[in-house]
Amino acid sequence: MTTTRRPSLGGHRARRGFTLLEVMVVIAILIAVVAISIPALDAIFSLDQRSAARDLALTYERLHDEAVLRNVTFRIAYHLDENYYDVEVGDPDTLIFDDPQKREDAEKALKDNLKKYSSKDQAQAVDDQSHFQTIATFHRKKVQLPGDAVFGGVYTPEYQDMVKPTGETDPEKMAVVYSYLFANGFAEPTVVQIADTRHPDDGFTIVVEPLTGKVELHTELLDQHDVFRDFPTQGPSLP
Repeated sequence: MTTTRRPSLGGHRARRGFTLLEVMVVIAILIAVVAISIPALDAIFSLDQRSAARDLALTYERLHDEAVLRNVTFRIAYHLDENYYDVEVGDPDTLIFDDPQKREDAEKALKDNLKKYSSKDQAQAVDDQSHFQTIATFHRKKVQLPGDAVFGGVYTPEYQDMVKPTGETDPEKMAVVYSYLFANGFAEPTVVQIADTRHPDDGFTIVVEPLTGKVELHTELLDQHDVFRDFPTQGPSLP
């Protein structure tokens, strides 16, 4: 006699498909895992710092070409304590200081001159005397560094050493550094450090080479001594 084995009810249940509720639970778990993983991946690969450094390098390359085509001088103003930069445009015949002392004397003279203005009119007075105006670049006037990216410091020959954030909250004492690109195709040698708030010794460095304006992006923090070993600390003396 032949016996036919009937499949158990449990077997049918084991082979059935997922219910809608189960699918929703799985999706929710996957979303939670991704949300937790994104900050971890950002920390591992320094995505914020890399993105900020790449954007800044592209900004320099674009401004270098536009300065020549439009016959203007551009300068990037680094607001180190507020962690953003903006781009300003000015006269093609703009000159810069050839040593830190002359820059400091000029800044002191400007501050003394501003004392005759009310606090309301001082910002406009600075614009009038500097002949530079803020413009939008990549559709933004104020480029804030993303996430955990911060300025480690900025150097140009107008400053004795690399200028670093001061931690000041008083607008008059906050660190602001300028880097120039000229209408004749020359560029002011500049070193910009973009660091990681969680790992201050890690980050990227943008180097703008003197005269040519060529931009280099380094995957480590460098200062002016690392990249401009043979570059003079001040310009030549004029008769």
